Amino acid sequence: CRDGYIIGYYQGNRLIGQRYVNNSLASTGVFVNTIQVGPGKEYYPNGLLKYEGNFVNGLASGQGKLYEENGKLKYIGSFANGYASGQGRIFDASGRLKCEGNFARLPTNQENSKDPSVPTGHCKEYYDNGQLKYEGEFLSGVWHGEGRSYDRSGRLVHKGKFRNGKAVG
Repeated sequence: CRDGYIIGYYQGNRLIGQRYVNNSLASTGVFVNTIQVGPGKEYYPNGLLKYEGNFVNGLASGQGKLYEENGKLKYIGSFANGYASGQGRIFDASGRLKCEGNFARLPTNQENSKDPSVPTGHCKEYYDNGQLKYEGEFLSGVWHGEGRSYDRSGRLVHKGKFRNGKAVG
């Protein structure tokens, strides 16, 4: 295992156990040739859960949950190649629903290393009071296309086209 070791037992060609990196628990689950596959968990260096769900070739893929380093749930939904991708829900630091819908990874020239996946396609965004803020099309994380925006009390502000996060017309 690269930069660490795995402790566990074999079932056929699959090793079921725990992977340690720098003597800290890094992940638990099923490993084939030291690569994590199937259901499992990944941990932050501080020992708190980072991800629980499915792995393909050592990366989060399929359904799963992603947590912040402080243990708070950050995202629940679909993953592909280690990133939020497909239908899911993102939560704020207080655990409130922030956005739900379709997510995709930003192109690498725009990538934010902490949050490389953003709303893309049809999504709903919410205020911190739980009120719907926007429902409609997103492009690379911003309101773009047909949609509806609302004020904090739930009144419709604009229905129609949005471009680069702003109402058009």
